[in-house]
Amino acid sequence: MLPAPVSFQRSRLTQTRSFSKFLRSPARLTNLSALILATLLAFSILLNLHRTGTSPQRILFPRSILETLPSKSSALSLNHLVIVPGHGIWTGARPEDAESEDSWLLASYQRGRGRPSVFRAHIARGSQIARDDPRALLIFSGGYTSPLSATSEAESYLRFARTTGLLPPADTFARAATEDAALDSFQNVLFSIARFRELTGTYPTRITVVGHAFKRKRFEQLHRAALRWPHTRFTYEGVPLGSEADERESATGELVNAFTPYSKDLYGCRAPLVQKRAGRNFHSRTHGYHFGAPEMHELLEWCPKDGTHTFPGALPWTSGN
Repeated sequence: MLPAPVSFQRSRLTQTRSFSKFLRSPARLTNLSALILATLLAFSILLNLHRTGTSPQRILFPRSILETLPSKSSALSLNHLVIVPGHGIWTGARPEDAESEDSWLLASYQRGRGRPSVFRAHIARGSQIARDDPRALLIFSGGYTSPLSATSEAESYLRFARTTGLLPPADTFARAATEDAALDSFQNVLFSIARFRELTGTYPTRITVVGHAFKRKRFEQLHRAALRWPHTRFTYEGVPLGSEADERESATGELVNAFTPYSKDLYGCRAPLVQKRAGRNFHSRTHGYHFGAPEMHELLEWCPKDGTHTFPGALPWTSGN
């Protein structure tokens, strides 16, 4: 066998020394080790998922939590989300307490304006829609917004509906639930979608919101658009206030305090909107929708620099549209 040319031997020696130098470099060695370990970890996770048949979404919950959750099989046919946002907390316990201001925790601007009757109309209309549609899930949405009560707006609305007979007893009508984390109107919609996913294992195809008539524009033009929810599958049912004068005054306040700020900050993640949320969270509550609705994780964290750029990522309700 002929000896290798001198040039080949020198080249081979240079390559060997270069590789040896590369391995001796602490930073590069660390990077290489990290890459190898990350690759092995990813392969191990995928292999285990394949063997156990477990989806990545399911492993987000610890076993101790999963064991306490009921089966969602009975809710798989539901596709219509009916949302009734809360505007106060009912503290009553009897049907005759329904429209008494003494049985409601209200803001000062709500008192003396017949608001309990309006709230009853919201609850009644939402309940009727859900009762008429066997594929509807009614969700009362509203957090723990009063320092004077340890209950939520949502829980009090559901209790109101049961107590006054607007909804049948729970053992005969189970398609009603609460969403107890929302601190404003945008979160009423966003979190109710996540709650629907948490309860049914899927996402709604239709949404109906029942609320104040003077808030229609904000829900239809801003909140729906921020979530990129198809307008053909979104309905807002507005309930008027007790008088035209009250309606005009409320519409003016809506424009200044809500519609205009949200038109500049679609996701409510900057002042003054985010400060309003914090100011209503008297009990320092947090939600678990990053786990309950994992497909919405990035949307829940979206806060565009310019305030108005809509979330560009994939959303369960926009696929195929």
